[in-house]
Amino acid sequence: MNSLIIGTWKLKSFELQKTNGQLEYPFGADAVGYVNYSPSGHFSVQYMPKEQSGEIRGISYFGRYEFNREKDYIVHHVEGSLFPSNEGLDKIRHARIRGKGLKLTCPPLVWGDDQEAVAIIQFEKQEELPTAGVAEPMIR
Repeated sequence: MNSLIIGTWKLKSFELQKTNGQLEYPFGADAVGYVNYSPSGHFSVQYMPKEQSGEIRGISYFGRYEFNREKDYIVHHVEGSLFPSNEGLDKIRHARIRGKGLKLTCPPLVWGDDQEAVAIIQFEKQEELPTAGVAEPMIR
């Protein structure tokens, strides 16, 4: 069942929906990034502002994952992260796949101003590149 999630997904938006209804874009409305899910059960995540402003900001972590299509969730078992306090955590996300779209919704969390928010992260599936054939030897 993991075949639906396997591949490279390009970040379309990363937004925080605050309990007061306010929407924020912590990495900007034009944030960039990818999440990759391999057939071997490994993943990697990277998000950042499109342009850095001297202060390095972003999210990057990797590890193993479990995808449950019937219950629409994915668990990221974090093995390494830019934020060492995340290492060893299991990050559970509601995962909805529709066509070429993937929407990950995080459980409520405290972000920035100590107000609770829900992160909603949307991706678009990228086409897999064809595998390169073996180059023919040059005949002289």
